[in-house]
Amino acid sequence: MVEYMKCKSLLPLALLLLSASIVTACSDTKSDDTKKDAPETVNSTETEAVTEAYQGPILPEANFNGETFSFYNSCICDWMAINRVTADEETGDTLNDAVYRRNLKVAEQYNVTFSEYQNGDNILKTAINFISSGDTTHSIYLLREDPAFNIVLQNGAVDFANIPYLNLNREWWLQSTLENLSFDHRVFFGTSTFDTTHYDGTSALYFNKSLIDSFDLENPYELVKSGKWTVAKMDEMARTVASDINGDGKWDENDRFGMTSHEILITRFLMAGMNAPLSLSKDDNDLLYFDMLSDYYIDRMTLAANVISQKDGFYHTKANSGNHGGYEYFLAGNVLFYNETLGNAQKLRQMTLDFGILPAPKYDESQEGYHNDVIESYFMLVPSTNPDLERTGILMEALAYASLDTVVPSAYDGMLQGIVSRDTDSEEMLDIIFDTLTFCHPVAQSYTLTNLYMRIFTGKTDFASFLTKSESKVEAAIEAAITAYRENND
Repeated sequence: MVEYMKCKSLLPLALLLLSASIVTACSDTKSDDTKKDAPETVNSTETEAVTEAYQGPILPEANFNGETFSFYNSCICDWMAINRVTADEETGDTLNDAVYRRNLKVAEQYNVTFSEYQNGDNILKTAINFISSGDTTHSIYLLREDPAFNIVLQNGAVDFANIPYLNLNREWWLQSTLENLSFDHRVFFGTSTFDTTHYDGTSALYFNKSLIDSFDLENPYELVKSGKWTVAKMDEMARTVASDINGDGKWDENDRFGMTSHEILITRFLMAGMNAPLSLSKDDNDLLYFDMLSDYYIDRMTLAANVISQKDGFYHTKANSGNHGGYEYFLAGNVLFYNETLGNAQKLRQMTLDFGILPAPKYDESQEGYHNDVIESYFMLVPSTNPDLERTGILMEALAYASLDTVVPSAYDGMLQGIVSRDTDSEEMLDIIFDTLTFCHPVAQSYTLTNLYMRIFTGKTDFASFLTKSESKVEAAIEAAITAYRENND
């Protein structure tokens, strides 16, 4: 058993200046030739050689004598398919039952009991209070990246490299969370297949197959597979379908639109898809820097602004966050494309028209690969008060691995349920989406995201002057984060 780790005194909560309070998620890694490569390694944990015959994690036999292993879960999102990591019993709900079976399997294997404390109020303050008081009740915290990173800066999190048995290069770990949210080549929080929130919180594009056929448009699935699914192609198809049907010059529910979504979602969706998320980047030392004044970013923000702000019926002007991006308009069959999170796909189960799922479009055909935005996800962070890192590492790996044939297929089934033609193409699109997730870094997000997405949405293109005014504040936030990190982490 690893002895209780005492933490240094925590910094004042004034470090909240580093990020915005808005729901987060984007990415920093840019794979195009014009952008920097991702760090060579984000995982300092040593792993054993893997052979073709090797399937699961190499874990020791252990008996935890019925001990309670508790999660502090800050997710209370009722729009997600499930916001808990434990299940009291099988209820007939596919995902709930998968969570129940997964936990039962691991609990019986290691003679351990899983419990969960779910509280979404004052998340950072609650977590800091637990750690400052030396509370050892909860072995893992499930947090959004904003509070998680603030805890890292205050020396309240355990470096994953110091947790035994974690194999961060294996398929049950989401590499994008480790790459996007690592710091100084160290990983303090991340996501594995144990988590379900990243499935629900991922933004995707739904399309009306009937309208594709009626207008004899190109097959979107084939465009994706051939690498020709771009913003320009999406724009072209949407404008082809848009029509002032009754000819009264007013765009309302009686007309047909190219797209529906809401402000922050569609802006983030397009920017992430073009591999230019509204977030800071990272250099070769895996430290943050600001590059949004580059031509690369300005060009992509301008394209997104020009597309979204079209007033010719391309975009449904009555769509907002309150009506989930205008899903009822898509449901009625008078919109070609609908952008929403996959967690809200359940609202489309009553749709009688055939629809499909697509990843975010690329900037152009030369862009390497697709990129897809996660609007909200909860990450595993091991607090510095954790009483037993050996037990924690074993259970983190065992739960993630056990999720591969329980939670993962159930999550897919939930997202695909309701698609009239249950084609394999939509499932393939989900594979592409989840293999290319991007996450925003929370530092300076009030300048890189909160104060920027509405400018893009409303068609303002004075990005250079706007960002120039914010540059010194962004640099100050970056410096504050790096200083706090170096002062409080060995």
